[in-house]
Parts: sequence; structure tokens; C-alpha cells
Amino acid sequence: MSTTAVQRCNTIRERYYPRAEWPGVQYECAVTRGHNGDGILLELGCGREAKRLKRMSQAFARGVGIDLEVAGKYSTDDHARLIHGDGHCISLRDGTVDVIAMANVAEHLERPSDTFGECLRVLKPGGRLVVMTVNQWFPPIAAARLMPHGLRQIANRIASGTAHEDTFPAYYRANTTKSLEGAARAAGFTVDELRYMPHHPHYLMFSPIVYRAGILLERVIRPFDGLQHMILGVFNKPTCAAEARQ
Repeated sequence: MSTTAVQRCNTIRERYYPRAEWPGVQYECAVTRGHNGDGILLELGCGREAKRLKRMSQAFARGVGIDLEVAGKYSTDDHARLIHGDGHCISLRDGTVDVIAMANVAEHLERPSDTFGECLRVLKPGGRLVVMTVNQWFPPIAAARLMPHGLRQIANRIASGTAHEDTFPAYYRANTTKSLEGAARAAGFTVDELRYMPHHPHYLMFSPIVYRAGILLERVIRPFDGLQHMILGVFNKPTCAAEARQ
């Protein structure tokens, strides 16, 4: 992807999308809310470099990241340690984590109920699970779901330079507000916040002309809540059995 093209698209982005509205910014605010150097943060699917985890963990006493691909070792200065694994079986003790964060992971969960159950197990009572994921009915996502996995790998490589091995199989089993809420409630969570969010067409930043067309599409569908690009869900682990039944 051309650096010049990306720079021009970023300039366009700044004109149409205020930073406070960026899904990633809203996600990080939901994760760090109420913490100032205390508690433990766990991010599932933190990525090889765990850049977002290292940034968010500064608001906590410690951060832990779990991912299928972990790059190298991290020093104590990184404020976080990484564990090789996935969310279907979290290698942490019961009730040891204050906040669990999960960004762009839910669509790749083959068994969302197992992952949400594991999240509930390792969270302390009153702990918080924050999920940011794509909406399966966002038109480009709906179209991509019709593609064979190999074709999706090629499309992602052309659009964003993503390596084939970084385009993981997607199942979209918790990728509407209804299905995400259902998975969370089935595991035992209560709902704090659940909403759709618009997002700039980052997957089209290879061309300013195409990028502008993507912005036009986003503006056309913005009035239709269920067609927005992203979903943000914030779920709480009940502090007692009575709260869980509400």
C-alpha cells in the first residue's frame, strides 16, 4: 500500500471523523474507565506486538495478553506479559482479573459461549468485559462472508497489505448486538452498554478516490443502526447471585 495514498486518506479521515468518535478510542476508554494504576487487565487476541495492550495497561497495575501468535519477549518496562493461547481455554486462575478486553476477536470465535464462560470465570465479581467487533450485516462484511477463505486472504492482501497468515477464519457467531448479548447473558454476564458504531473505511486506504467512495457508503447507511460497521459491548460479572438473575 502506498505511503502517500495512506497519508492522503488520513487527511480526509481527519476532516470527516473526529478522533473522539473513532471506535478504537471509544473501546480503549471503556476498557480503562475507572482505573488509575490499579487492577489487572487481560486482553484476548492482543496480537503479536500487543501495542494496544501495552498502551491500555498503563492505566492498570499489570496487563496480560493472550494470543495465538506472540512475538518475542517483553521486558518489565512494557507493563504487560504475553501468553500463547486463545480465549476458549484461558490459562489463569478463577477470579483474578479486573477487566477483560477483546477487540476484533469475536468474529473469529468458533465457540463464543465457551470464551464468554471462560471470561466470566477469570473475572473478579463486578469485573468488566469489553468487546469491540464487526457487525456481520455491515455491507462489505456481509459480502466478504460469501467469499471462500482463500479469496478473503487475497482481498485483504490487496486492500490493506495483510499477510495471508493474518487473515484468520471467521465464523460471525456473536456479531450482531442480539447474538453478542445472547452469548454474554448465557455465560452469566449483565449488560452495561451495547451499541453499533460507525467507522471510517480503513480497508480502502490504498486509494483516496476509493476511500472517498467508502465514506459516501458509510454516510448513506449511517441512519440505519443495524448496518453500522462496528459493535461495542460492555458486560459486567455480577457481584452476587441476586444480581445475576436480574
